Amino acid sequence: MEKLKRMFGKKSYANDRRKLNRKLKKAGIAYSWEKLYDGYTWRFPKFPDGDAAIHSGTYGNRQGYFETYRMPWDNGDVTVLSADKLIQKLRG
Repeated sequence: MEKLKRMFGKKSYANDRRKLNRKLKKAGIAYSWEKLYDGYTWRFPKFPDGDAAIHSGTYGNRQGYFETYRMPWDNGDVTVLSADKLIQKLRG
């Protein structure tokens, strides 16, 4: 089982989801989230073209980091951010 976790990421991303949701609410940032693969994705009305995600296919998932895609700071790539850094980026 431990070998599978190393290969495919964490067993569950629920704690990461709860952590980010608490921080988003506290910061007053509008968002929605839904399940994606074995993890989650978030969308933000302020940035309708982009999203943030964490699942076994995202970079930094084992460390609890979130991957953003098509956000203004991604410059055509993806960005890997902690929950706190993601909040800072979303605030502008």
